[in-house]
Amino acid sequence: MIGSVERYSSSIRRRRVNLLGMRSVRVVLIAFALYLVVSHFIVATFRVESVSMEPAVNPGDRLIVSLLDFGPRVPFSRARFPGLGRPERGDIVIVEPPFFEDEPVFLRLLDPVASFFTFQRATLRRDLYGARVNSYMLKRIVGMPGDTVRLASYSLWIKPRGGSDFVSEDQLLPPGFRARTALSASGWSSALPFSGNSAERILSDGEYFVLGDNRPDSSDSRSWGTLSKDRIVAKVIYRYWPLRSLGKP
Repeated sequence: MIGSVERYSSSIRRRRVNLLGMRSVRVVLIAFALYLVVSHFIVATFRVESVSMEPAVNPGDRLIVSLLDFGPRVPFSRARFPGLGRPERGDIVIVEPPFFEDEPVFLRLLDPVASFFTFQRATLRRDLYGARVNSYMLKRIVGMPGDTVRLASYSLWIKPRGGSDFVSEDQLLPPGFRARTALSASGWSSALPFSGNSAERILSDGEYFVLGDNRPDSSDSRSWGTLSKDRIVAKVIYRYWPLRSLGKP
């Protein structure tokens, strides 16, 4: 009699463990599905690892970015759903530089899984040497379609579409903008890829000129060219870490 009671109790425990395991798996799957929907169509988070946007944004900062502003991408495609707005001068944005090619389908399928289960600390993207690669960068839109732009000592001068004179970027960008130009570019050839000087360039329709605020330490449109709208992925809307810097950058 005692033996039968023990077997019955053991069976109950096993069923409870199995039920708990199934529920746990279901919760994880639902959470993962919600993560995919939110992070691919609504908002996502971005961890800053570069000094290129100092002093506005610093390494270690964590940002919330909106995918709805410019329209989320159709899965496994460069096509976009309609957005709530369009890229504007002064926006701090997440961009995909033109030298990053489309990934294989299996990477696009598995990378969100790695990101979810490691709290966005891991990625399956690797360079030729096996190092981890982030195909997204944080930059500021400074040149708009139709502008004529030129660089002088790391500062951008802009003649807006239809304008007759060049004006400093400080006059066109939002209050509080401050580019870091500590390294003198005097005498540098405009042919150098990260030069602080460049000849005039007219941006065609659909072309955007993006720069890092920390000009001497930024890889941007000076070296890899202008961006089309489809490579401007998301708009930064809030900084949630560190706590002392909460708010819009």
